[in-house]
This record gives sequence, structure tokens and C-alpha cells, in this order.
Amino acid sequence: MNINKNGNSFQLDGLPMIYTIAEGTPEILCETQCHISTNYGQTFFDTGVTIEGQSFNNIEDWINELYK
Repeated sequence: MNINKNGNSFQLDGLPMIYTIAEGTPEILCETQCHISTNYGQTFFDTGVTIEGQSFNNIEDWINELYK
């Protein structure tokens, strides 16, 4: 699964559904998993999801890239 960013929103694998990042702090569940607040509610992600084709070893780096 891959995220393509577009400002404060993103698409998963190019599907037509657009997720807008909502206000709130990401909830880190463990070293590789988190919840991100979106317009569809809390959405679960882990480091198996790439961002713009880039992989990450820990969720903190993954979150920093998503919010960049």
C-alpha cells in the first residue's frame, strides 16, 4: 500500500477516496503502528505503508513524512 500526498490530504494506492488530515495528534500505538485523525475518523497505519514510494523503519519517521 502506498500513500500519495497532496497538501493536507492523501490518497491510498490512487483510489478515488481522498483522506484529509484532521486536527489532532497522531496516536502512536507501538514502534511501527499509529492512528491518524482524518475526515473518515481514526485511521490505522503501520510502517508497511509507503509514502510516495518511500519506506520507513519506525512510525515517528513515517508520521514526520506524512505531515511534511
